[in-house]
Amino acid sequence: MARYNISLLLFSLTILLIAGGVTSCRRCSRTRAFIMSACITTRYPKVCAQTLLGTVNNTNLSHEELAQRALKVSLVRARFARAYLAKFAIRLKRSHHASEFKAMGNCIEKIDDSISQLRQSLFELQKFSTDGGVDDFMWHMSNVVTWTSTALTDQTECAEAFSGSGRGKSIKAVINVKVNDVSQVTSIALALVNRFVIRHRFNRGTHMP
Repeated sequence: MARYNISLLLFSLTILLIAGGVTSCRRCSRTRAFIMSACITTRYPKVCAQTLLGTVNNTNLSHEELAQRALKVSLVRARFARAYLAKFAIRLKRSHHASEFKAMGNCIEKIDDSISQLRQSLFELQKFSTDGGVDDFMWHMSNVVTWTSTALTDQTECAEAFSGSGRGKSIKAVINVKVNDVSQVTSIALALVNRFVIRHRFNRGTHMP
């Protein structure tokens, strides 16, 4: 009888574990489907999905939270790119490439500006989250969209500081690869912010001007 009870207990525990796993899997599937659906609306859906699926562990994700997460990713990558460019600038200075060093300085300034804009965008979006039902929703979101758009412009213009010939051309190609990674996630963040704005206004029964 004791052996039968132990077997029954083990069987029951196994059923509970399987049931729990199925529930968790279903929640994960819903989160994954939510992210994939949002990413389709961006310019880089594959990059969007690969980037955000690995950073989100919230099973009750909202459009606002997803936009915040995308902005955070963009900010982090912009900072990493800035660090890379700074090291590159040191090498150029040591090798006495004055024109390329100056161009790199201009490029870094653009990235610095984009970091500042992204930081402001994230703060503004988080501020709205704490204020909740403020009437000036569109004013907050207009700031977020404007600053994120400016950050994207700064990033795409970074490599334009280098000439299109000689050593400048080869450096420009390297910088383009590095900065393109940042500009893609910033573009994704901008698209998700716009998606959040549309969804929020639709849920409130308002119409876009």
